[in-house]
Amino acid sequence: MINFPYKVSFWATGNVEPTNPLGDSDISVDILVIGAGFAGISSAYYLKKAAPDLNIAVVEAEFVGFGPSGRNFGGVTTGMRELRTSFITGFDLEEERFAARYFLRSRDEFEKRIADGAIECEYRDEPILMHALDADAWQTLQHESELLHQRGTPNKLLSGDEVRTALPVPYEIHGGMVLTAWRSVQPFKLVRGFAEQLRGMGVAIHEATKVSDIHDDGSRVSVTTTDRGTIKASKVVLATNAYTYHMKPFNELLFPRQSYVVATVPLQDDVFQSLGLKEFTYIEDVGMTFYYARAYKNRLLFGGGMPTKGLFSPSTVDRAADTDPIEYERVYEEMQRRFPQLKGVSLEAVWSGPIDITENFAPIIRPMAGMPNVIANIGFNGEGLFAGSLSGKMVVGQVLGSGHSDPDAERVRRYLNGN
Repeated sequence: MINFPYKVSFWATGNVEPTNPLGDSDISVDILVIGAGFAGISSAYYLKKAAPDLNIAVVEAEFVGFGPSGRNFGGVTTGMRELRTSFITGFDLEEERFAARYFLRSRDEFEKRIADGAIECEYRDEPILMHALDADAWQTLQHESELLHQRGTPNKLLSGDEVRTALPVPYEIHGGMVLTAWRSVQPFKLVRGFAEQLRGMGVAIHEATKVSDIHDDGSRVSVTTTDRGTIKASKVVLATNAYTYHMKPFNELLFPRQSYVVATVPLQDDVFQSLGLKEFTYIEDVGMTFYYARAYKNRLLFGGGMPTKGLFSPSTVDRAADTDPIEYERVYEEMQRRFPQLKGVSLEAVWSGPIDITENFAPIIRPMAGMPNVIANIGFNGEGLFAGSLSGKMVVGQVLGSGHSDPDAERVRRYLNGN
């Protein structure tokens, strides 16, 4: 029987111990950020850059990289969820184009931040191939390609024969679309590097500090932790991703879904080469529920697909969801079906993470209803690595006022938030 060796993050090496927990201490800061993933760290980073004298603290329930920031597939997207083009109707094409250009322009800033922090995170070009497994999916993909071109997202269509030449996999493919502007990264190294960069700017990060209550009296926010510590802040940024599901009254803002991944042990060269993942090392199905695969250091990483409980069964966002053996069995069986040469292959790791899906496949970056001093920065729909890392630019104006807003970032924020 196959063993499913669960890890919180495949990308983490060794045991990771939380540092600088707040415990039962009471502190007062100008701004508190809840959550030390890409969105939370970005919020603190851009706020500190905008106003260096601010006293900013970040609290994290576990450790930096525990959540989706350290568990994702390592794809650096173009910033705008491609699914929007297929499932959202009536969007403003001019504003979609502006937002797409904004994120593409911001790639340089993202890369400079990595360089400035000397963050060794395996960042490189890695276009993704989305492939259609049947005629209906191919028709959908051609339509999506046209819409993406209209909005300015670089892509290239490939016929079935072209895909089979570039990707000699043992299953039928009707056509494909290459998203040429994608990059890849080792996500755990990146988020940990961003955290060190933030500490170097004088921002305290308190790991193993879980929030139990948030109270906004209209002039100041009081935050209580499970260890009975308290934090007083003028403003709070809520960057808790899918874990917002456990935080009333914010839990109804998101629909959390769970994605599962298995990673083979390092494969013999001949077996690894037989997978066909040479020109394209990152592939993904077309559709609302899809499997995806990535070749990484002689391993195959494979995940996704329709959850056993169905598409509209929300994740419980807890360890039970993270470790569900039925879901790992499903993913493992599909991997073997597509790649028969991997039948019975041993696994190095399996892992999972919750995804914070929103109604319009766009993030929520705005003050919370009835809590004017609590600003949400959540809902990145599985694309928080890049978009979340830039989201702090949109947060700045919400926290510090319009005088500090980046006009382009604010225009994108207003469009994505419908205001």
